[in-house]
Amino acid sequence: MNTYRKNAVMAGVLYFFGTVFGVLGTVIGGKVLTSIVTLKLLVGVDILNLVAADSSGLIGGAFIYLMMGISLTTMTVFLYPIFRKDSKELAMGMVLFRGALEGTWYFMSTLGILALVALGNEYIATGANSAALQSMGNVLYQFQDRLGTVGYILFLIGAMCLYLSFYRTRLIPRWLSVWGLIGVVFTMASTLLHLFHINTGYEFYMEMVLAPQEMVMAVWLIVKGFNPSAIAALSAKTE
Repeated sequence: MNTYRKNAVMAGVLYFFGTVFGVLGTVIGGKVLTSIVTLKLLVGVDILNLVAADSSGLIGGAFIYLMMGISLTTMTVFLYPIFRKDSKELAMGMVLFRGALEGTWYFMSTLGILALVALGNEYIATGANSAALQSMGNVLYQFQDRLGTVGYILFLIGAMCLYLSFYRTRLIPRWLSVWGLIGVVFTMASTLLHLFHINTGYEFYMEMVLAPQEMVMAVWLIVKGFNPSAIAALSAKTE
């Protein structure tokens, strides 16, 4: 019987490295990239001057951020063949939202950061006195924030499909799936609060429900793999 051990390990490894790339990207990218990723825009600063001062760090951070996107979206390729045995609709929902649309979001975010760097360098080259460039930089910076909010919503829809599939199939312990579903609800609430400019002061804690779950699940997939009895049940179902 095919235990799909390779699929489990690859999904876990991609999950793990996706998270590592995300943390590393914000460290290298500095406070500008960190503010974009965490949806906490810097206020009262000359954003293009900051971007130009750390343009190399931002470019490096943007590249690693793109690697994070590639890792997390590729993960769906290894889970789809198993999930489709239970529900093709949920499996396709995961591939669409956590794969195609989330991947597009990472690609657009990376291009936006590189465009911001180009504007910052041009701003300094003109003597930092161009009001037009400054306005363009501010708009692009704020657009990254709006894009990030929409991207998180796409990610969370895909994550809901993912954890529902895990819950239904029992490929991993159900407590891990339930933890993920609860984390999705809290993170979605935090994202919607940000979308409507509502600050309660609890958004960070709401988002931290899901973040550790993904690392725990990644390690579980690498070490334990899928539940053999669940794989057997899925195989019998499709036969």
